[in-house]
Amino acid sequence: MALKVALVHDWLVSQRGGEAVLETLVELFPSAPIYTLVVDRTKISKKLSGRDIRPSFLQTLPGAGPEGFRKFLPLFPSAVAGWDFDEFDLIVSTSHCVAKAAGARQNIPHISYVHTPMRYIWDQWEHYAPSSPLLRTAATPLRVALQRWDSASSQRSGLRLLANSNFVAQRIKRVWKRESHVVYPPVDTDFFFATAEQERSYWCVVSALVPYKRVGLAVEWANRFERPLIVVGEGPEQKQLERLAGPTVQLKGRVSRQEIRDVFAGALGLIFPGVEDFGIVPLEAMASGVPVLAFGEGGALETVSIEAPRETGALFDEFKADSIEEAALRVTKGWEEGKFTRDALRTWAAQFSIQRFEDQLRCAIQDELESLGFDKDMI
Repeated sequence: MALKVALVHDWLVSQRGGEAVLETLVELFPSAPIYTLVVDRTKISKKLSGRDIRPSFLQTLPGAGPEGFRKFLPLFPSAVAGWDFDEFDLIVSTSHCVAKAAGARQNIPHISYVHTPMRYIWDQWEHYAPSSPLLRTAATPLRVALQRWDSASSQRSGLRLLANSNFVAQRIKRVWKRESHVVYPPVDTDFFFATAEQERSYWCVVSALVPYKRVGLAVEWANRFERPLIVVGEGPEQKQLERLAGPTVQLKGRVSRQEIRDVFAGALGLIFPGVEDFGIVPLEAMASGVPVLAFGEGGALETVSIEAPRETGALFDEFKADSIEEAALRVTKGWEEGKFTRDALRTWAAQFSIQRFEDQLRCAIQDELESLGFDKDMI
């Protein structure tokens, strides 16, 4: 008999890497409904928007909904706890916030693909906390309470954890004291393999414009060294970056995937200045034949190779414009010496394809099903 499965995703208000993972889960469990805090069906793929999606009370709470729900972070645990999963045998979630706690009240077996424990209460607090000392002090008890809840909700015996990188697996072990199985997320390499060849004359950033991505550092570098830079993305830092940008910097805002591919076609390199849990964009760039200049920490250490003969970019080790410039000079020299070829970069990126992810995720879920006492062939 087939398992009755519920899928859980933190929120569905954009189409990014986490939603690509959810699309694969939808294919594995085609009859499973999706539980989420809030949803905006106009901002997600057709593959997801047409599903049975069941949002929490935050969807209709005054002032919340898809636009304002983030202000209600203290209510997220209650929203997840309010769902009734009694009709289901198994929960499978993708989580970077609270989804991994779904089903705890009913003690439903749960396999969670974890993008990270909550960044804003653990490693990235300095980027998300209020800038005002008074407000930061006032927010600290909330942070501590959420840390306690986050740790406690990760401990139940029926929860199995998959991590999207070794970096995240180490964070899970540090903050939750739990082991996890690593399955790298999917990269749509086929789409970016189709990038057209053209003269490479500028550098680029493709990123959400939020503090921890450190896009401002890339703009500062371009200003100081008069490097042509195209920035693709939107977010709360957009206005600030527009004020910071000098004459060599162009901010394109939000663009289509086709336009991102067009940007990659003429790029000398992708600047990736933040510390990411994994980082899909660098691999999309490599699939397009573009080397990556990344800060040497986090998921970039698992995706950017600096060892000959499989060099795919350069790492820099300080959050300084000078450090990025040193890496840019190494990449420029690499182009001149023929180290970066389209075929080599694509071959490296192909290791992270959607098909590889689907195969590995299915095997990992089957293994976790066995550990939970189910027949692994039930999916």
